[in-house]
Amino acid sequence: MNPTEINAEEKSIGEHVAELRKKILIALAVFTIGAIISHIFNSEIIDFLLKPASNQNLIFLSPLEPLFFIFQIDFIGGIIFSFPVILWLLFSYISPALSDKVNQKIILFYIISALLLIFGLAYTLCVAAPISLNFLFSITIPGIENSFSVQKYLSFFITQAIIVIIVFQTPIIIIGVVYLEMIKTKFLTNKRKHIYLGLLIALSIITPTTDLFSLAILFIPCVIIFEISFIGARFVEKIKKKKLTKN
Repeated sequence: MNPTEINAEEKSIGEHVAELRKKILIALAVFTIGAIISHIFNSEIIDFLLKPASNQNLIFLSPLEPLFFIFQIDFIGGIIFSFPVILWLLFSYISPALSDKVNQKIILFYIISALLLIFGLAYTLCVAAPISLNFLFSITIPGIENSFSVQKYLSFFITQAIIVIIVFQTPIIIIGVVYLEMIKTKFLTNKRKHIYLGLLIALSIITPTTDLFSLAILFIPCVIIFEISFIGARFVEKIKKKKLTKN
């Protein structure tokens, strides 16, 4: 390798490093803006998050916990605000190395995934969390007053949101693994009963309730999501088969 080729390679590596540094700085800037916006509207966000527990006695367990709670809300707000931008920055960094067809498919998956994430958050805030919290808050033991830590309440809320968001991302996951031929739709169809049984058990654990109607409200949308996933996976599988027969 001659000196000009070495210099060109070093320049190319330097450009990649500079581009990566630029995108990291943009991501940090967007995160900071999101955290600042969250801090400005901190009271409104906290009131919204605590709405399902409006009739309960939530407490702080240490002098510093109120401050940490506010910082945690700001941090979560920054993450939610910047996450789509970070994914887009990551895509824009690797997209030059991919073909136009692959880039188009990634963009489509990105848009669908972002919409499913929004629906998952909305479903958690409006349906899943209120149902499970109403049940948990209704559990009382004679002689013991229910006083819940705000920190524990927020941790429960975040955990449930993450689980629901993962469930709502199922269409992307199933269609993706079928497209990559890691699994066949026939296998998913044969295991459908086991999948729904496992889903029902999981929902019973993460959103505990003895009310069958409340459990149905949680279970039916998840079944619809899985069925849409199966339909999408079959469609993708048929398209791939047609392309193979043509070739």
